[in-house]
Amino acid sequence: MTHPRFYLPANLNGPTAELLGPEAHHLHNVLRLQPGDEIELFDGDGTEATARVESASKKRVEVSILSRQPGAAELPAPLILATAVPKGDRFRWLVEKATELGVTRLVPLQTERSVVDPRATKLEKMRAAVIAASKQCRRARLMEITPLQNWAEFLTSLPAGDPLLIAHPGGAAWRADWVAGERPTTICIGPEGGFSEAEISHANARATLVDLGPRILRIETAALALVALRGASLRS
Repeated sequence: MTHPRFYLPANLNGPTAELLGPEAHHLHNVLRLQPGDEIELFDGDGTEATARVESASKKRVEVSILSRQPGAAELPAPLILATAVPKGDRFRWLVEKATELGVTRLVPLQTERSVVDPRATKLEKMRAAVIAASKQCRRARLMEITPLQNWAEFLTSLPAGDPLLIAHPGGAAWRADWVAGERPTTICIGPEGGFSEAEISHANARATLVDLGPRILRIETAALALVALRGASLRS
């Protein structure tokens, strides 16, 4: 049996906890849960707990912690998605699906051909979308969304030796042995016009270029295709 799930960014090691604000409102006013009902909590850092409602109002809910355990829905190795930002609601959709597929960190990229540079307020909204998606897919660790980074500074920040995959026409077809083992993998997706040749040249010495086929894919389609392939190789 699955219980309603709530995000509580607090230490879950104590005997009791409190839900406040929107989470309390959702429990009390929307789901209409009552004292004695059981729920699930997660802290966004990898821990989840089963709890029992002790008292509830629209602004404050008190619960008793019944059990706690590490979340079991994470991939066994970090997966970083660095991507140009698609237009409109497509970015939110990408954030939701990347969360569901187990991405550890999403890095919005500013490239030569980028047409969308999200403001800090937009990124905050996307972080709220991560929480909602984590409730749905039962992740206990929130996918991180970093501030916008330009291509050059992003490449400089990457540890040497970890797999770096760039979606780019003319690359090789996917091979699972590129990412054998459990080292962090970084997947890079360019804007609608693709990475420039200068940008590819900047990364080429350390990157593997991946061709995703003869069709022109949108940013979010290419991103999720590569993320799913990497996730499947970790689970196989």
